[in-house]
Amino acid sequence: MELNTKTLSELAKIMSDQKLTSMEIDQGNLKIKLKRDVQLKDAHFPERSHALETPVHHLIHPVPEEEIKTATPAADPSITEIKSPMVGVFYQSSKPDGEAFVTIGQSFSEGDTLCIIEAMKLMNEIIAETPGTVVEVCVENGQVVEYGQVLYRIQERR
Repeated sequence: MELNTKTLSELAKIMSDQKLTSMEIDQGNLKIKLKRDVQLKDAHFPERSHALETPVHHLIHPVPEEEIKTATPAADPSITEIKSPMVGVFYQSSKPDGEAFVTIGQSFSEGDTLCIIEAMKLMNEIIAETPGTVVEVCVENGQVVEYGQVLYRIQERR
C-alpha cells in the first residue's frame, strides 16, 4: 500500500461509510492509525502551537488527487516558490474563521508564520525563511497538500 492523498481519501471514505471512529492498518513497515472526532462542529484550532493534538476529522472530505494542482516552475526568475515540506491539510489561519497569516500583496519578514499544515494530528507552522511579498496563494484553505506541492509564490526581499 502506498501512502498518498488517494489512499488517505479511500481510507477516510471507508471510515465515513462504515461510521467508524478509528481504524488501524499494519502492513509490514507501514502502520496507519486513523481516528476521527464525531463532534466535528466542536473542533478548535490552536493560536500558535508547534505541536498540538487535534482530531483528524479533516480527512473525511479531502480533495481528490486529480484536482490537486501540479506545480509549474515560476516563469519569472525573481519569483520563489514555497513548497509543502509534508503531506497534510493546509490552513491559512490558526482559527477556522480567523484572519489569514499572509495574503496576496502582503509583505512578511523572516521568521513569520505563513500557514499551518496539519499532519498526523500535529499543527505544523510553516515559517518564512526569508523576507518577501506574497505574489500568489496556490492552494485553498482546508485543502490536502502533497509533499513538495507549491503553497505560495513570493517575491523575495533582501
